[in-house]
Amino acid sequence: MFTFQPIELLIILFAGLALVSGLSFLILRRRDEILQDFLTPEEPDLEQEFFKRKPVEEPVTPEEIHEDEETVTKEESTPEIGWGVAEQ
Repeated sequence: MFTFQPIELLIILFAGLALVSGLSFLILRRRDEILQDFLTPEEPDLEQEFFKRKPVEEPVTPEEIHEDEETVTKEESTPEIGWGVAEQ
């Protein structure tokens, strides 16, 4: 019936292996492209993003702080003694 030489059998096996590996490579590449298109968000307009102006911030005026000037503590009434000043 079928008589194969060992070299012919080896050639058929390698050809089948190459065919299967090539087809699976193409299938995986196409699957990767489909997933990338599905999962990647749409690219923004880079020119518009680059030249986008920041919103103008209004200057913040600090609130006026009213402290009671009548209250004087003991620490504030004594002069500060620093380097080179001797207490008399």
